[in-house]
Parts: sequence; structure tokens; C-alpha cells
Amino acid sequence: MEIEGIDIRQFKPEEWQVYKAVRLKALESDPRFFSASYEESKNIADEKWQQDLLDADMAVFGVFRHGDVIGMTGIVVDRDDPAKETAKLWGSWLEPQWRGKGLARKMYETRLNWAKARPSVKRVVVSHRKSNAVSKRANQRWGFRFTHAADAVWPGGQKETEFFYELALKP
Repeated sequence: MEIEGIDIRQFKPEEWQVYKAVRLKALESDPRFFSASYEESKNIADEKWQQDLLDADMAVFGVFRHGDVIGMTGIVVDRDDPAKETAKLWGSWLEPQWRGKGLARKMYETRLNWAKARPSVKRVVVSHRKSNAVSKRANQRWGFRFTHAADAVWPGGQKETEFFYELALKP
């Protein structure tokens, strides 16, 4: 289903306050989806929010409808991979009324296209809490393969298994 007026695009550096606001809204309204917490994130210095949008190894995309932000999603080249062969998906969130309308497909497509445009990136990884069936269904539609599970402690101290998946982009 095509929704009129939808635009998914990378936030511009001067839009850092919009990025900050939507990220904090996501963390506050749906904390069970994220590995970051609202309480910690609300105290991040403005300079860090600005730097995120200037980082060439990271892309944060806003989901806009008629110019109003209704969600966000991100991808980053794994900072623990010196060869820069691995990118990680992170931070996907939509306003509740826009969920289940096919926008996750566009969010995945946008991030995977970003990764494919980086010559060094050979794989994309994503993870989710065991209870986040929505995330699992989304990554499975794109062909991500389960790699492993690990015990995790999430913000707020909840213990729940984290599942990891990988999608090969290049041999």
C-alpha cells in the first residue's frame, strides 16, 4: 500500500533537533524496542546529536509525511570492525498510527541501499529482544539469517535474550 506524502530521507545536519526529538519520543513511548534508554538519552549533549548527523559512517533517516516527522531509522558502520565490512541497523520507530502500513519495507530498503553504496560494507547485522516479534518478521522478509543468541540486560534492568541476524551484501 502506497501512502501519499511519505518521504524517507537522511536527516540534514541542521535538523538535529528534529532527530533528537523523534529519537527521545521513540525511547520514551516504546522503551521495550531499544537498547538505549530515554533516561540516559535525554541527557546526551546537543553536540552528540549534531555529530551523529555529520558522521560519514552513520546515517539517520527521518520518515516524513507531508513534511512532518512520523518516525526514524538508522544504520551505522560497526565501530568494532576496523575493515568497515559490517553495518548495523538500529533505531527504527514509527508513530503508532503509521505501523502496519508497509513503511518498514521502505525503511529497510533505504538503509540497505545506504550500506550497498559503501564499497567496504559486505554485511549488515540486526538484533532484537526475544519478545520483539515485529522486528524478527521485518528482518526475515529481507533474508537476514539467524547467527546467534546471547543473554542481555536491557535498559531498566530487564533480562531477555537478544537474537542476532546477518545479511550478506557482497562475497
